[in-house]
Amino acid sequence: MKPLSRRGFTLIELLVVIAIIAVLIALLLPAVQSAREAARRAQCTNNLKQIALAAMNYHDQQGVFPIGSPMKPDPMFGYTMVEDQSTFVSMLGQFDQQPLFNAMNFSRSIYSGANSTIYATGLTTLWCPSDGQIVNKRLSSGPYGDNPNLTYCFTSYGGATGTWFPEMLFFCNVTYPNPMNSCPAFQPIINSMNGIFIYSVSNSIATITDGTSNTFIYSERANGLFTNGESNCWDWWGDAVESDTLFTTLYPINAFRKVPLTSDEYTQSWVESPSSFHPGGANFAFADGSVHFIKETISSWQYNPATGYPVGVSNSNGVYMLAPGTQLGVFQKLSTRAGGEVVSSDQY
Repeated sequence: MKPLSRRGFTLIELLVVIAIIAVLIALLLPAVQSAREAARRAQCTNNLKQIALAAMNYHDQQGVFPIGSPMKPDPMFGYTMVEDQSTFVSMLGQFDQQPLFNAMNFSRSIYSGANSTIYATGLTTLWCPSDGQIVNKRLSSGPYGDNPNLTYCFTSYGGATGTWFPEMLFFCNVTYPNPMNSCPAFQPIINSMNGIFIYSVSNSIATITDGTSNTFIYSERANGLFTNGESNCWDWWGDAVESDTLFTTLYPINAFRKVPLTSDEYTQSWVESPSSFHPGGANFAFADGSVHFIKETISSWQYNPATGYPVGVSNSNGVYMLAPGTQLGVFQKLSTRAGGEVVSSDQY
């Protein structure tokens, strides 16, 4: 009886099959990555909606939004008045974090040992999943005043301060128990600030005369864009230092792609600007609670490399000034609460 013939794959046929599989994987991989990024972006959008909702609920209960940057005495600096708890800490009760809010001693500095539990606690709502290195990131800087080991977590989001946010310590070195307004520069600085979150003063919806649907309240800032040495210095979630939980529109979205890395008082051009890992722009929450993806190609004022500021912008003793005829871009207009600008939704 003739044996049955058995035919296997030749080496050439096997290589062809492997090549076809490799091509299919190469074609599918970008689609898979795109789907994953779409899911991460959706989660980031949801985070910002939760943050904006917390701000709305805070406003409903208090009649105002949280102070952008409260000033309290810091024993490490001779009881100089410095930026204290962030808007996120102030809104812990609205984040369904009432036990953590109850643990916060608002009569003490956020950096104090009494509030060490607060600062060392991370909140998933404050982490953009596309900013992967920030998830569960926790670092310590050693002793700080009565705190034996200052430990802190991070955030991917910041509150809108408008077109600029001068570093108050550069212009007002006030020591407790003197009030902040004992500094001659304090009130002019406050008067010049044009966003929702500013120093020492709470703004309400009534002050947003540009319209809540045309005014930023929060955005994202990608901590992972910086090296470990740099990223460890920024975006601490518990305090109200600008480079940690606040942002300006002095520089454009994703400024690291558009302007040089320059120092701007206590922070840097890349740090104080909104940024993200989402291709082409970043998510922004508006004061009406909506969230929009703003493209990095949005109209923004022109950068002047000679001054390190936009064309027509200057700083005098903490008060930013605009030269006559200086035009704000749409990006800047959306960050002011009462600039009188008219911005249609098709512009962003």
